[in-house]
Amino acid sequence: MATRFSLASRTLVLILSGVFGCGTDLLLPDPPGGGENVELSKLDGDKQVGVVGEQLQLPLVLQVMTERGLGANGRTVEFVFTDAAGVVTPSQTITNTEGKAYANWVLGTQPGPQSVAARLVVSGDAEPQDEEFTAEARPAAPDTVSAKSPTSQPGRRGQAVGTQPVVQVVDRFGNPVPGVPVAWQVTIGGGSVSEAIALTDAAGASTVDWTLGSRRGVQRLTATVGPITGSPVSFTATVLF
Repeated sequence: MATRFSLASRTLVLILSGVFGCGTDLLLPDPPGGGENVELSKLDGDKQVGVVGEQLQLPLVLQVMTERGLGANGRTVEFVFTDAAGVVTPSQTITNTEGKAYANWVLGTQPGPQSVAARLVVSGDAEPQDEEFTAEARPAAPDTVSAKSPTSQPGRRGQAVGTQPVVQVVDRFGNPVPGVPVAWQVTIGGGSVSEAIALTDAAGASTVDWTLGSRRGVQRLTATVGPITGSPVSFTATVLF
């Protein structure tokens, strides 16, 4: 009887040794959400180019992975702006079973570089993890054109006006829009302009040299930018000599 007990004990010891002696083969399940040993990373949506006040074409995509390389489900990621750079929806999002989280970014109304930080929400003394998304915002479509030089001035026959006519094109947020074609045309009095079409510069401005015709009286020049507010803009010169 004692011999059988001894053999059974040795067998149990061998079985336990086989189970616990190979620690690399025994994998305990991850804690819910991966615990604190997780890593936040960007997958997609970074460094896009978009239009002010509009949603970027691609969503912001992040992933939270456990120490064993598995997706951490149910983790909270929040988005934080360091300046006024639009809106991210939702402002807080939860990772799915693959550890992925998605959000959409509507850019702010100022052209230029914009950024938003994605932050993994942690508890206790764990260090928060951040990932930064950046985007380049371009002006919106032309919305308004207006004169940026006097619209009426005196002049002399056959000579250039004293002040060149200037117009500026802006979008619906008041941002200058470069590269917009402005059509300049003398409508009364003859004369000529240096260019029939002059593109707006980085400040949204377009200008031409206006040489007056040979007749006395009022001469007129227009600047046209399609069907937008303020178009066409008219400039007049009163010729007495």
